Amino acid sequence: MRVGKGLPAGRRLGRALLAALALLAGTAQAWGPIGHQAVGAVADAMLRPRAQAVVADLLAEDLDRDGRPSGRHTLSEVADWADEIRGGPLDHPRWHYDNRPICDSASTPAQWCADGQCASAQLPALLATLADGRHPRAERNLALKWVVHLVGDLHQPLHAADLAEGGNAIDVDSAGTAARAHRRRHAAESLHAYWDSTLVNQTLHPADGAIAERALQRLLRDARATDAATRAAPPQDWAVESNDIAHHFALELDGVDCSLNHAHGRHEGPTVSLSRDYLVRARRIVEQRLALAGARLAYVLNERLDPQ
Repeated sequence: MRVGKGLPAGRRLGRALLAALALLAGTAQAWGPIGHQAVGAVADAMLRPRAQAVVADLLAEDLDRDGRPSGRHTLSEVADWADEIRGGPLDHPRWHYDNRPICDSASTPAQWCADGQCASAQLPALLATLADGRHPRAERNLALKWVVHLVGDLHQPLHAADLAEGGNAIDVDSAGTAARAHRRRHAAESLHAYWDSTLVNQTLHPADGAIAERALQRLLRDARATDAATRAAPPQDWAVESNDIAHHFALELDGVDCSLNHAHGRHEGPTVSLSRDYLVRARRIVEQRLALAGARLAYVLNERLDPQ
C-alpha cells in the first residue's frame, strides 16, 4: 500500500496544492547550506530599508559557534548558523522540524510538538524577541539567526512529516537500480538528504559554494510575484503546505507505506528509485518552496523590524 492510498478524504487539499505548485514553478538535516543561503539571499533583496538597517546592526558583531567574530553581515551568510551549532550549547534539535503525522489523523500537536518544541511553535516567540528592542542585542541576534533558518526549514516538505523519520529511514538509489544500491548501502543517501541538498544543487547549480546568479534571479523573480495573502500566511500554514507535499508527492513512492512509522534511523526502510518524472516535479517544487520561503522571511522581518 502506498502512503497516499486509503487515507482521510480531508487530505485532498494536498492534490490542489501540488497542482498550484506546478503552475507556480512553471513561471517561477533542513535544506542544506545552499538551500538556506538561497532563502536568505532572496530575503536580503526584499527587505525594506529600515528592516535592512536593523538586520545590519544586529549582525555587526555576530559571533560564530565558538564565540569568535564571524564576519557575517547578511541573512544569506547566517542562514545556516543553526545547523553549524549542532551539538553545541545553543542547539535545539527539535526546533528544526514539525513532526506532523502522515498516517495518524488522530495525532495532536501535544504529541508531535510536545512542550512547543517544534519549528512552527518556536517561530512566533523568536519573532517577538527579535522585534522587542528591550531585549539584549545578543538575544535578538540569536533570535534573528534562528528565524532565518527555521523559516527555511518549514518550507522543506520532509521537515513537516513524521513517516520514516521524515524520509531519513528511506534510501535513494541514485545509481538507477535497487540491487546496485543494496550492494553499497552503507554509502546510500537518504530521501531526506536528497531533498535537503541533492535536489537543491540540481536546481540552483552552485559553484564553489555559491548559487548561480541566474538561478538566484529566478528565485527572486518568483518571490516578488508571490501575492500578499500568501506571504502573510502564518508558520502553521507553511507547515501544513509542506506536510501535504510530503504526503501526496515526496513520500508517494513504491515500497513506502504507513508501516514505516515504526522505522527508526537510517536503512530501516526501503531503497527507492526515483523516476525522471519524480525528479522533474521535485526540482520544480524545490525551486518554488525556496522562493516562497525567501518571500515569507522578508515579510516577517519587514513587519517586525519596520512596522510602518
